[in-house]
Amino acid sequence: MSIRKTFTILAVCALSTPYLSPSQVMAQSVKDSTFFQQGCNRKFVVGTYILSTFLNGKFVGRRVITLTGDGNFFAIDSNQGGTKGVPIAAQSFPNNRFTDGQGVWKFNKSGEITATALNFNFPAPESTASVTAARADYRFRFNRTTQTVEGTFEIRTFDLTKNPLDKNVPVGKGEPFTFSFTGQRVTVSD
Repeated sequence: MSIRKTFTILAVCALSTPYLSPSQVMAQSVKDSTFFQQGCNRKFVVGTYILSTFLNGKFVGRRVITLTGDGNFFAIDSNQGGTKGVPIAAQSFPNNRFTDGQGVWKFNKSGEITATALNFNFPAPESTASVTAARADYRFRFNRTTQTVEGTFEIRTFDLTKNPLDKNVPVGKGEPFTFSFTGQRVTVSD
């Protein structure tokens, strides 16, 4: 009896499967195949990079960024702990006490990598200022041959009660701060 049920189920499944001709299952061409030919594929850029950052051509510190395969973006900076001991060009910033940045990244239509990261800024211990939120917007290119990156990021700060993703919210005085950077992929030696 169970053999009949099994045969009946298989027969029903086989007969109910529509006939597919080869022309119905042909792949469609990609409209902009140059996007992938230029190396704009997540698997090529996923990883961690150490950056040298510059403001007006002057070295201000190091930054480490990580791009994950699912589109997450993480950043840490050598200047996060305050102004003591940082390069002279970084000592003039209004606030150098901030958290790691977390956000997302993607490729744009021109093959650049864009990322947005958020973090929080803390006032100096002796200050009466409030904690603020910050948004860093990155634009950069990845060189697949040399495994390097080059680009810019802009930092804007916001009152903690405001939405840092709202482009209409006023930013801090003199902002955005625009930095340039170069960097290379972090790898493990054999």
